[in-house]
Amino acid sequence: MSNNRFLILLWVALLPIASVWARKPRQPKVEEPPVVEVPATEIDTTELEENDDFESLTEGMPAGVLSRLVGDTLFVSCSQDELPRFLVVMSADGECQYRLMPAILWGDTSSTHPADSIYHMWMNTRVNPYQMPVDSLKDSIPVSLKGFVYPLKYLTYVTSNFGFRKYRFHYGTDLKVQVGDSLRSSWDGQVRIVGWDPRGYGYYVLIRHDNGLETIYGHLSRPLVEENERIYAGEVLGLGGNTGRSTGSHLHYEIRYLGNAIDPATIVDFERGALRVPEDYLITKKGTFKHNEQIKELKQAQYHKVRQGDTLSGIAKRYHTSVRALCKLNNIKETSILRIGQRIRVR
Repeated sequence: MSNNRFLILLWVALLPIASVWARKPRQPKVEEPPVVEVPATEIDTTELEENDDFESLTEGMPAGVLSRLVGDTLFVSCSQDELPRFLVVMSADGECQYRLMPAILWGDTSSTHPADSIYHMWMNTRVNPYQMPVDSLKDSIPVSLKGFVYPLKYLTYVTSNFGFRKYRFHYGTDLKVQVGDSLRSSWDGQVRIVGWDPRGYGYYVLIRHDNGLETIYGHLSRPLVEENERIYAGEVLGLGGNTGRSTGSHLHYEIRYLGNAIDPATIVDFERGALRVPEDYLITKKGTFKHNEQIKELKQAQYHKVRQGDTLSGIAKRYHTSVRALCKLNNIKETSILRIGQRIRVR
């Protein structure tokens, strides 16, 4: 009995000490941060942020040209053609700034398409930063159209085709949609631009696809993706709308190759919502870009603004042409009434 009493007294005496020990916070185990070895002669380590991909980032960099690295941005002092192609121009103001292109674009798919030598340019501000005229392209370029998905979840009708529209060239196909309709990516790729163009596209999304093509989706009410985001065929990229230069809710849909517009109707059958051509498609200058001659002709066109007292015969005489030629150019009749301010094409 005495032993039990002794144990009880001992427990009561030790209870305050045990409670203090239980409340004492335990120190978390701290792991040592990884050490990144950086050549001191090539980079200013005072401005270096931790980067797990540092070795791949500097691979192929000419010796002595790397100034400093901040996050995933390299600040260098040399011309672009001296740099590895996985670097992308982001700004040319003052000191040249280059940023790593999203790594996904240099996977197995993108390294094989014919535009590989030009698509090292990754710009989020210009629809056509490549400035590659059709005449400078190869005569035939193979492109895989496998995995194509129609940009809408239902069939609709075309409100405006690719080609001339009054005195402007329309570089896409317009499809009737309702505000809020889901719009989908046509192929796998990566979002290059999510932009706002009040005098043109309105809210729009531009996607660079793994097959070398780029698509543009214009007049959106709301984009649902972010720049540099990976996207797959059939994924929703935004909602239909009526923003920008638009007279009614519709989707302005473009297909481009190295900045050069392709008539979407040559690739897509909009009545069926499927490809019109084989999945292994061959881009050709004379076929795919046959409209290029029309564009050249449009740029060289000359117009006359109708003033009071002007007649077709008088205009024809002034520009050394014929009334018949004027009627053909303007799709009018010899008996058509001219309106003051009307533009008449004379060349």
